[in-house]
Amino acid sequence: MYIELVKLGCDLKDLYDYSCKELLFILKYKREGLAFKLWRMGSMNRAAFGAKYYPTKLEETLPELFEPKPKAPMPDWLREDYEKKINRSVKKHTDNFIPNGM
Repeated sequence: MYIELVKLGCDLKDLYDYSCKELLFILKYKREGLAFKLWRMGSMNRAAFGAKYYPTKLEETLPELFEPKPKAPMPDWLREDYEKKINRSVKKHTDNFIPNGM
C-alpha cells in the first residue's frame, strides 16, 4: 500500500502517521482523482479536434473546479420587459397546441 501511495505522489514519512483504514481511503480517492484528471484530459483533447472554439482560460476549460462567478442582478425595468416578452411567446405557442388523440 505504501508503494502505491508513493507512486501517486505521497510523502512516505507522512504516511506512517495514518492508520490502515485511512491509508485505504487516501489510496481510493487518489485513484479516483487521477482517473477524473485522465478522463477530463482525454475529453478535452477530443473536443479540441472538432471544436471551432477552444477555451483559453482554465476556468472555461474546467468549470467544475472553480466557484461560480457572482452575476449582477437584473434591473426591475429590464426584468419586467423580459417577462412580458416571455409571456407573449408562451401564449403564441399555446394557442397552436393541439392535444394528442384529437
